Amino acid sequence: MSTTVMALSAQRRFPGEAEQISQVRAWIDGLLPADCPRRADVALVVSELATNALLHSVSGMGGSFAVRAAIDATSVEVSVADQGPRPVPARRDPEASGWGLACIVEDLAAEVQVSDRPAGRTVRCRLTWPTGRS
Repeated sequence: MSTTVMALSAQRRFPGEAEQISQVRAWIDGLLPADCPRRADVALVVSELATNALLHSVSGMGGSFAVRAAIDATSVEVSVADQGPRPVPARRDPEASGWGLACIVEDLAAEVQVSDRPAGRTVRCRLTWPTGRS
């Protein structure tokens, strides 16, 4: 008896506006299998990555960012690509934030990779789960 392994890959570009974070979460949620045991973790990770793109890159200054998802039976790989660093870094209260990628994403993901390139930064992470099959 053969087993079919579900595989899906999708990519979408979003306007660089704070209101789009909920759209990113809804989009990725619609791609996940109905029985995905890490649905909430995936939503949190993709929200954090998209928020970082808005806060720390040109994407949040009227640009856009791309979200890619590759899903199979035991994992989801999510990446967010921004349009490069802001000319002047965004000001923030040092106690208000700054732990998302270092704590939230790295704690929830099995692996995290950051790639800088002239056109911007891409952060990719993979979240895994057991299949539930013996």
